[in-house]
Amino acid sequence: MRILMNVAAALAAGLATLGPAHAWELYQGERGSLGLKVDAMAGAFSTREDYLGEGGRKWREAFVHGVLVGSTRAGDGELYGGLGAIAQGTWGDGDAGGYTTGRERDVDLEDAYLGWRSAGGVFDFSFGRQQFQLGDGFLIAADRVNLGKGLEGPGIRVDRGGAYYLAAKKSFGNTAILRVDPAGPWRGDAFWLKSNNPYQQDTELGGLNLEYVSETHGTLGLSWMKVLGVDRGAGLGAFDQRDGMRIANLRGQGSLGVDNLFVAFEYVDQRGGDTAVKNDADAWFVEGGWTFADVAWSPTLNYRHARFSADKASTDRNEAFDPLFFGLSRGLGTWFQGEVAANYAGPANSGNKVDRLELTLAPREDLSVTLQYWDIRSIGDAADLDGREIDLFAFWQINDNVTFVPLLGLYEPRGKDVKSLQGNDRRNVYLQAVLIFNY
Repeated sequence: MRILMNVAAALAAGLATLGPAHAWELYQGERGSLGLKVDAMAGAFSTREDYLGEGGRKWREAFVHGVLVGSTRAGDGELYGGLGAIAQGTWGDGDAGGYTTGRERDVDLEDAYLGWRSAGGVFDFSFGRQQFQLGDGFLIAADRVNLGKGLEGPGIRVDRGGAYYLAAKKSFGNTAILRVDPAGPWRGDAFWLKSNNPYQQDTELGGLNLEYVSETHGTLGLSWMKVLGVDRGAGLGAFDQRDGMRIANLRGQGSLGVDNLFVAFEYVDQRGGDTAVKNDADAWFVEGGWTFADVAWSPTLNYRHARFSADKASTDRNEAFDPLFFGLSRGLGTWFQGEVAANYAGPANSGNKVDRLELTLAPREDLSVTLQYWDIRSIGDAADLDGREIDLFAFWQINDNVTFVPLLGLYEPRGKDVKSLQGNDRRNVYLQAVLIFNY
């Protein structure tokens, strides 16, 4: 199982929402410490087709992110903070969805937060520019959509610096987060998040989260949130409807005390709002997996079904599910479903149902290989973006700091609208090679 732990560490450090697990120690004393965390990613990408009807594209993306982190004693607890910057860019033709042009370059502040945690970590309060993830990332996995100049035009400003696939920038523009984790199985969060992402229309969100955590069985969580504000009409104007929306979320994940078993589920209900047309949407998934630990290469077989409601033209409500700040958590496919479908062809967790079958092998301690099959079908009155996709990828942990992730994707457009975007009905061959560094 060590290879799975190593891959999870690489994901947490590079692809997922959290920063690198280690830090270069600059100072260590009786009253405090100062360190530097660095993570970086670089990728090369190629597609035979794009979703502007213009043919294939080749492009490159990269970012470097550094954070100074420090802590010092404060009463019976610890005062801590971080200050970090990020440099990112996209080169070449721009991505296959047309969100970047290949001319994006940016250096910006990424982290600026302060916090205090009590002795033993029962209370932890922090505020400022930082990341936040709720549960599995089904709804909130940091603020990671990084559009470039591809969609900009008169009155439309959504450029966040590019590095679209790598999702370089992840921090919310401002936050206030209280974590409570006493002895025993219960823990909770109270959070306020303010995006400064023009694509997300600077959404402001507040919520409460309660979790029951069992070391042997898993985690059961219940959350309630409300969208407190949206810059209506900004960006692409895609999320005006979420203003004032109320969100309830029930989820669970774990082994149920059975070795080699993995099960997960989540249900989200979205209602109300401050616009004339009220929200009435939902989404859910169920997932199960088994690791054949006594078989060579410890194969893990996993199946998941997810469904995201679609708007109905016959009603005076909005039934289209709003995916909010979803993102990568446990690995590729959570919650960007299909490397081509989710990132370029569409749809993205709204108005569709998705089946995924996944097989992962661990031939060596430093290597895992995964094969995924995706069947994506539109529902209701959503655009016809049906498709099927096969992704084959590997995680090779070269050393403690560097991981290499090659991927081959084969995408078949099946819906009339996605065929129109692609300009044909041919299978798209997608190649990418990503290098992850963290220290």
